[in-house]
Amino acid sequence: MVPFRAVAPDSAVGQRIGLVASNGSDSFSKAVADSIVAQVQAAGAELISCDPGANATLALDCARRLATQQVDGWITVKPGDAGEALCAVGPQDVPLITIAAAPLSCETAEVGANDERAGFLAGMELGRTSRIRDTCAHDALIIVTNNATSTVSKQRVDGIRAGFSTQCTGPLTSNEVLVDGGTQDRGYEAFTNALTTMPDDADILLAAVDDGVALGAAAIPDARADHITMAAIGAGQPARCEIIANPRWIGDAALFPDRYGEVAVPALLDALHGQEIPRNMYIETTFVTADSLGDYYDISDCPVR
Repeated sequence: MVPFRAVAPDSAVGQRIGLVASNGSDSFSKAVADSIVAQVQAAGAELISCDPGANATLALDCARRLATQQVDGWITVKPGDAGEALCAVGPQDVPLITIAAAPLSCETAEVGANDERAGFLAGMELGRTSRIRDTCAHDALIIVTNNATSTVSKQRVDGIRAGFSTQCTGPLTSNEVLVDGGTQDRGYEAFTNALTTMPDDADILLAAVDDGVALGAAAIPDARADHITMAAIGAGQPARCEIIANPRWIGDAALFPDRYGEVAVPALLDALHGQEIPRNMYIETTFVTADSLGDYYDISDCPVR
């Protein structure tokens, strides 16, 4: 884990920083890109940015463009399946920070979330709630993924199980249900389908690997609301407001995409100044609740519980 730190004002005047990041393909990428832009501007560096959307081919085009712009260092955010080709066509012999991407041979460092740790926090808090409320006498633990085959989902699911078991001991296999949600709409469908196999008064614990499937699963019939307790991973804007308004959503393991720039940009500047930086940098993850969200975010636009 590495701490957030703002760049020193005007500490990179005269340097050119390249950025390959989408501002529209998903809310995570946009939040990360915005935070990087803010830190580069605060440092006084010149920003050369290119938006490839969610297209790996365009990400390579962006890398080629940066290679002609004499950048002193560059950052990529979720470049998709571009992979090692980025190293071949992008700027050569300058530091590269990658975010939310598979490791590259040419990267100086990568920044991302410790997905197993995020899952651990969500599972632990869900288990703690069940233990305090009714000594873990729940009827089922339902884990909703967004892609059961992805490495990120698997790591988060493993973390959820590990965290939950610290609070509620005993075999999970007897009362665990794993469903693949995919999107918000499919998350609702997958969760409601799982509920149809259980009695209407069953006490359900729900752990979702991201806010999208959590928001879908949260739209359950009111008749079952009193019997469902949920936690998720992300703490994006829609989820933050839902956590505040929805008493059955106990909180999220926050990933803070809006602060990635406070890790990636200072690290890149350190590398440019010849300092050694960690190869793998993990964002600090914190479990946030309706009571603690205001310590991290402006929630004035959210409805009150």
